[in-house]
Amino acid sequence: MKYINQLEHRDIPYEHNLDHGGVPEEKRNVAAAGCGPSCLCMMVDALTLSTYELTDCLKLSNEVGANREIGTSLKILGPVVAERFNLNYGETSDLNELKAHLAKGGLAIANSGGDREGYTGVFTHGGHYILVVSADDNEACILDPSYKEGKYEEPGRDGKARAVDGFVYCSLKVLAEDCANRTPSYYLFSRKH
Repeated sequence: MKYINQLEHRDIPYEHNLDHGGVPEEKRNVAAAGCGPSCLCMMVDALTLSTYELTDCLKLSNEVGANREIGTSLKILGPVVAERFNLNYGETSDLNELKAHLAKGGLAIANSGGDREGYTGVFTHGGHYILVVSADDNEACILDPSYKEGKYEEPGRDGKARAVDGFVYCSLKVLAEDCANRTPSYYLFSRKH
C-alpha cells in the first residue's frame, strides 16, 4: 500500500488560504498543508489500478479552489477526485456508517480537529486529514501522512494510538473523539460496482 509522508515534501510548494492573503512562506508547502492531497493520492492507489501523483493532486486542488482556505477542502476536492477515478464519494459523521463502509472495502479520510478546551488532539494539534484503511469492532487502522517518531507519545496522546510497521492503530472511540468537532468527520470513498 502506497504511503506518502507529507513531512518529507517541504520542497514541494502548496499555496493555500488564498482568500485570506495566503500563509507565511514556511507554511506554503506540502509538509505544512498537504495532508488532504497526500491522503487522496494514497486512497486512489489503494482503490484503483491508477497512481495519482501528489503534484497532480496539488494542481487540481488549485484549479477547483480547494485551497482557498487554510489547507485543503475535501468537500470540494474529494468529489472531483472521486469522479476522475470513477469512485463513489460520500460524507458522514456517523461512526457506525464509517464502520459499515470500511467493512465493504471502502476507505475513508478522517477529518481530525485537533486541540480544544479540555482535549488534546491525538492526530493533530490544529487540523489534519488521515486515511482510515480498515476497522474492526474496536480499532481503526490508519495511515497518517504526518507521522513522525514520538508523535503518539506526547503528553495527552500517550496510550491513545500506536504505530506498528508504518500503520497507526487507535480505538474507534479515540478516532470519533478526535473528529467530533469537524463536519463531516469522515469522507468516504469506494469502488463503483
